[in-house]
Amino acid sequence: MLNHRLAALLVLLACVISPLTFHWITAPGGSWLRPYVAWLLVVIATWLWQRRRGQYGR
Repeated sequence: MLNHRLAALLVLLACVISPLTFHWITAPGGSWLRPYVAWLLVVIATWLWQRRRGQYGR
């Protein structure tokens, strides 16, 4: 069953963090590496979350 409080918290965090992250990635003086760092963090967080849930059949 979906935890509605967790979903609401995640939506709220996404609304607050996504504009800040977008501004950080697209800053004119920034490095070309920033979008890749952001995606790497998303991939690592997803991997850790799925690993904790036991989705890999262990």
